[in-house]
Amino acid sequence: MTILNLERNNDLADPVPVERNPGQTIARFLEQYGVGVIAVILVAIVAVGNPAFLSFINIANMLSQWAPAGLMAIGMTYVIIAGGFDLSIAAVFSFSAVVAAAVGQQQSFVLALAAAVVAGAFVGVVNAGLIARFNINPFITTVGTGFIVTGITFVFTKNAAFIVDNVDFGIIGAGRWHGVPYSGMLLILLLVVAGLLLSRTIYGHVVYAVGGNIEASRFSGLRVPLIVGSTYVLLGALTGIAGFISASQLTSAQANMDPNILFDVLTIVIVGGTPLGGGVGSIGRTAIGLLLIATITNGFVLLDINPFYQNIIKGVLIVGALVLDSILKRVTRAV
Repeated sequence: MTILNLERNNDLADPVPVERNPGQTIARFLEQYGVGVIAVILVAIVAVGNPAFLSFINIANMLSQWAPAGLMAIGMTYVIIAGGFDLSIAAVFSFSAVVAAAVGQQQSFVLALAAAVVAGAFVGVVNAGLIARFNINPFITTVGTGFIVTGITFVFTKNAAFIVDNVDFGIIGAGRWHGVPYSGMLLILLLVVAGLLLSRTIYGHVVYAVGGNIEASRFSGLRVPLIVGSTYVLLGALTGIAGFISASQLTSAQANMDPNILFDVLTIVIVGGTPLGGGVGSIGRTAIGLLLIATITNGFVLLDINPFYQNIIKGVLIVGALVLDSILKRVTRAV
């Protein structure tokens, strides 16, 4: 038995039926909505285990806790869709936080935020130039720049924490409006803006085009180096904001802020449904991935589960997502 799906034939004015077997239909559904269904089920399980999970206070705390990783995941989504990759973000995150704290000790939090964004974007420009202009492998390039940035940060701080006494410095990271954290509101705003930019603008379309087929994009006259490079700069700027938020939350910064944040960001993006390879993905999927990982992390605490299992589950999720994506692609492409 087959299920008919109406698809338009370019050579005909009227739609023609295209046969699709049930396996392909299920595979397409799982490909589009599988992660969302899993996230809903997981939220329900944790909420039943501990009703405090859905309390306003807990949700607000989750938004504040995951704002830095969520912002970086937005930028990483752009980079991966364009066919790139960035392993330097943990180093840039710490570097931007330290720059923000150093400036925040003497200046307003606005200047500290601006300095962090400039610092992150600068590293993004360096990565963009090496990868997009000189065609160096992004994995090797960003590992190298990550080491350089980490070294510079340690030399600058002398492995000591920069503590900020300026009260205003903690407004964005720790401040709240009617209980809702400013950092969480910023995350939601940028998720919406980045999603619209990617899905509704010419820039978003060319990012998908370059990631889907870089050679065809070149022949079409697209400025591929500029497009690919812009995603690294965007990621660098968002990482700078994330570094500032983390420093603002702690009112301090050091050279090794959170080395595991790289793996959290990659887990969010990949599990959300933006596979490596380019040309596929969305900010909406990344938001679902963020919900999934935040629920797992917070759920472990609320359900009193050993936190050491978190890394095992995150690793299983990444590998499982990649394997499932490969299987679903084979099924949907089968004739």
